Parts: sequence; C-alpha cells; structure tokens
Amino acid sequence: MRLLYLLFLLLICLIQTVSGKGKKKNLECEKMGGACKYQNTHGCVILPGECRSRKKHCCRV
Repeated sequence: MRLLYLLFLLLICLIQTVSGKGKKKNLECEKMGGACKYQNTHGCVILPGECRSRKKHCCRV
C-alpha cells in the first residue's frame, strides 16, 4: 500500500514539473516586457527571451 502511495506522489510530481517547463519560458519573455508572437509580425522589436514554440519569438509589447 505504501509503494502505491509513493508511486502516486511521484506521478503527481512528474506532471507538475513537465507542465511547469513551458510556462517558465513564456514567463521569461513576459518579465522582459514582451509577448510571444509569430515570426511574420511586422514592427516587432525582438527580445532575447525564449518562447515555447520555435515559430514564435519574444516581441516588445
């Protein structure tokens, strides 16, 4: 029974770390005062922050 409980806790921890990785990149861009936008946007000042998708970049808002 204890083993089942420990496996359940491990599963919850793994789910939280996987879901937190994508949010972390977007927060990095938002902290710089930007937003993740597609590359075909015009008039965008590109910031060094990372976005979740390769087709997007961090633009100053």
